[in-house]
Amino acid sequence: MGGGDLNMKKSWHPLLLKNQERVWLEEKKALEEKKKLDQLRKEKEEERQLQELQRMQEEQTGKKRQEKLEWMYATPATGNSQNSNELEDYLLGKKRVDKALTADDNARLGASHKSFIAVQNANTARDIASKIREDPLLAIKQQEQAAYQSLMSNPLRLREMQERNGIKPKKDKKKEKEERKRLKAE
Repeated sequence: MGGGDLNMKKSWHPLLLKNQERVWLEEKKALEEKKKLDQLRKEKEEERQLQELQRMQEEQTGKKRQEKLEWMYATPATGNSQNSNELEDYLLGKKRVDKALTADDNARLGASHKSFIAVQNANTARDIASKIREDPLLAIKQQEQAAYQSLMSNPLRLREMQERNGIKPKKDKKKEKEERKRLKAE
């Protein structure tokens, strides 16, 4: 007799595990998308509030903010006011860049940017030593070097390897050379 539900053989049947999994994945995607949209809405609302506060501040002070490129003209946090004026002169084209290559300008710029150089040279000897110590490629090379040294220090294994590769030992080469010389001399 017929045993079972024929609907279970249909690919569209909702009780099949693969169909339940497909529905679950779609619901999960929809939930993640909803969370992302909510996050974007919150961010846009925060931006609107910030713009509203800036607009209110402009109305109160009467000073209008430059919006689009102000980050580009902002001076570094550690620079002094003279340095910011020089940077502004460069940006406005009042001061030529090639004049900065003279010795006194370089000295002035170098003195004001020592903190930036210190940040660039943040790798201390300890950092470098730890990077070298933890380098996996270096560890592999050291293991290979140790294996090579152990092979070279064991004359029996060295001779066995040479015979396997068809390389004659040094003593045999010397004897052959002497023999060739002796044969030429005769």
